[in-house]
Amino acid sequence: MALDILVVDDERDIRELVSGVLTDEGYECRVAGDSGTALRMVDERRPSLVLLDVWLHGSPMDGLEVFAAIKAR
Repeated sequence: MALDILVVDDERDIRELVSGVLTDEGYECRVAGDSGTALRMVDERRPSLVLLDVWLHGSPMDGLEVFAAIKAR
């Protein structure tokens, strides 16, 4: 079974590039463009790894707040 990686970044180009490379290498990737979507996806299925943008411009929470929320779950 492939590792499940969640890529969280507010920039679509970065999400697509990173998830595309990881998918090509055999990993299962999910993507989120904001904090709310990221937290919902974590709640639905906890990923093996989260690649998380620190800033997350335009989101209610920045990446560090999302990290803390994931850690608290």
